[in-house]
Parts: sequence; structure tokens; C-alpha cells
Amino acid sequence: SVVTGWLIVRAMALYAEVALWNRGLWKPAAGTMVGRQRRFASRFVDVATRFRGGLIKIGQVASLRIDVVAEEVTDELARLQDRVEPHPFAVITEQLESELGMPMAEAFAHFEPEPIAAASLGQVHRARTPDGRDLAVKVLYPGVERSVAVDVAMMRIAMWGFNFLSVADLLQVHEQVKQTLHGEMDYVREGRAAEEVAANLATDPEIAAHTRIPKIHWDLTTTRVLAMEFIEGCKINDFEGTTENGIDRDELVLWASRAFLHMMFKDGFFHCDPHPGNLLVDREGRIGIIDFGMNQRIEAEILDAISRNVMATATRDSKLYASSLLDAGIIQAVDVPAVIEIAELSFDPEYYNLTPAEMMNLDFGDYFKRMRVHMKKLHGFTLPDGLVMWSRAISLLYGLMVELAPGIRPLDVLGPFVVEFLQRDVRLNPAVEHASKTV
Repeated sequence: SVVTGWLIVRAMALYAEVALWNRGLWKPAAGTMVGRQRRFASRFVDVATRFRGGLIKIGQVASLRIDVVAEEVTDELARLQDRVEPHPFAVITEQLESELGMPMAEAFAHFEPEPIAAASLGQVHRARTPDGRDLAVKVLYPGVERSVAVDVAMMRIAMWGFNFLSVADLLQVHEQVKQTLHGEMDYVREGRAAEEVAANLATDPEIAAHTRIPKIHWDLTTTRVLAMEFIEGCKINDFEGTTENGIDRDELVLWASRAFLHMMFKDGFFHCDPHPGNLLVDREGRIGIIDFGMNQRIEAEILDAISRNVMATATRDSKLYASSLLDAGIIQAVDVPAVIEIAELSFDPEYYNLTPAEMMNLDFGDYFKRMRVHMKKLHGFTLPDGLVMWSRAISLLYGLMVELAPGIRPLDVLGPFVVEFLQRDVRLNPAVEHASKTV
């Protein structure tokens, strides 16, 4: 808690410096602020890697919140996505035997001592049961619940302090991150989430034919141990592995995106963490979706508003864009004119629906300078339950496009799918129905 407290104090001091800098009240030497932010982020990564638990997860989530955290910080925090050292095998063995209530030799015919993956809250080992089942066994780190509770409590203090300097309601962000962390430490909940997603995707035969969800083996699953079918394959961003099997990377991105959009727009229950480490490609070219610890259910009313917001983006309808945010409870009526201005700027052909490759050549300095003028007019905004994790999933899907298919335009994937979804929705209002016909 002392270390976490020090990080909070340093972050708040840095945030205050940035606020003064942005308002022209302090003019440090060129590059000073960028350097300070990067050094702080680097220090956070080092501390989180050493103490693990909630700090790593908080850093991972923050690395995707470019709307709240400076780019210099998010770039450094992104290193936490795959920077976790495994726990000693003896510790894992003790946890397993305690949870399963039997010796390792009785539960497994073989258990690999070296993990195939290590994350912030637990690690995964390959194993085989006496009856020949090939499994991936996920084990929660002993004592991690206690350390996460401390980190989350300290995080709330930080969010309270930052809330005075942010347009977004950061206490809502904290609540959603807290719920997500607690959910990730319940492996029975994770197993049920995997089964629910599998059942939902099975309703679309094409998606089902291109994806795999590991089967859960409940006889070896507890709150802290999760036994899953082992999927043999390479990561979706393993260029060498996918090339050897003659798999088209654009196709992989399209099918992965379609599966997640099905979860997010049709089912209202989705996997929140579609980064390459959780997306495998098996020998038949199917996408194996693993690690359902981060999952989210979103209310139908909020889902409708999000869908209309995407529809507004696809049709470049700034008024529908603003009204959808108002209906979702994200903005107040007084802020509708400012949001219309923000939408019109976003829909400017110079910035609209660019491929990741085109984004690399964009002058973000000019864009953010123009955007800040309109953002300052906002009285504030709130993020309804589920929206933080929804935004995270969309950000990661876009990152997948950037890495694997830089020529794909996001709305070429997102737009038609949302139109199809909305056209089947009996709750369409006339404005949305008219918009859907123009796409």
C-alpha cells in the first residue's frame, strides 16, 4: 500500500503539472513534460511487474484509455500486456492440491512444470488426465485476492483525486474496473462465461465454423482452478505460423472481428480482452478464443444506444450521434450542441474511417488542438455500466487491425454488421430506420 500510495501521489503531481502546461500557466523546457510522463510510466511498469496483482491489471486497462491517459504514458504501459513473470511451480502445486482436494498425481497423468502463459492474476499449464484428456489448467495465484483488494482501494483514492481534473467520471471507471477484477478471480464464473459465449456464437453457423471456444472440464474446476480443453495452435499475430498453414491474415481479422461484434451487438455479453495472446489459430485455420476472465454483460437499452451511435458514425449523421449518447445517459441535454460539433469534426473526410496505415500519416497535433476547443464546452459525461469494458474491447479489435491488416477500413467491417443487426431489431425508431437505408 505504501508503494501504491507513492505512485498515486506522483501521478497526481504529474497530472497537475500537465493541467498547468495545457492551460499555458507553466512553460517548461521543450520535451520536459513528455520526458516526465514517460519516466513515471516506466517506473509504474517496473513497480507493477515486481508487485504484480491488481497493479498490473490496472496498468493494462489504463494503457487502453487514451481518452483519459496521455499517449506518452499509454505507450509505456502497453508493455504490461505481456510482461508477467510466472510463479514457482511449487506454489502452483500447493494451490492446485488444496483446491482439488487430491494429490497432483491422482488428478493428472502429466502436468507441465513450465507454464504456457503467465498473467497478472494467474498462470496456465498444459496437462493430461489419466483418462487421456488434453487440458490447459489455469491456476489463480495464492493470496492475489488480498493484494488486489488493497490496490483497488488505493485506486479509488487516486480516481477521486483525478476526478476534479477530468471531464469523464473516473469513479464510474473505477467501479467497472473493480467489478472486472473481482470477476477475473472467480474461475467458475469464467467457465460459465465461456460456455455462454460458445452457445451464442453457435447461433451463427458461419461464425461457428470459423471459431473455437475451449470446452470446460468441470470435474477439475473450482473458484481458483479452471480446467479447459487445450487448443493446439499459434497466436493470431504469429506471422510465420499462419503463413506456413496458408492462412490469409485479413480473413483472420475479419472473422475474429465478426465473432466479437456478434457478442457485442447481438448478444450483449462479450469477451472484453481480444488481444493477440487470447486469439489462437488452429491447424484448420479456426480462431480459438481463450481466457474469458474479462467478460461483460450490457443492458439492452445501452446496447441500442451504442448501435445507433455506430450507425450515426457509418452514415456521418452528427445529430443522431449526439442523440444516441444522450439516450445512453452519457451526456446531458445541455451538451448536445457541443457533441454535434465534435461529431462533425470526427466526420471530416480528413479524419474519417481511415485505415491504420493512413492514420500513421495523420497530423494528430492539429486534430487534438481542434478537438480540445469543443471538449472544453462539455459540462461532463458519464459511462454507464459496461461501457468501459465495451470501449476496451473495441480498442483492442482496432489494435488487431493495426497490427495484422493495416489496409482494412474499420467501418468496412463494423458498419455492415451493425446495419444488419439494426435492421432485425424491432425497436428501431424512425430516425435509425431511415439512417440504415442510407448505408
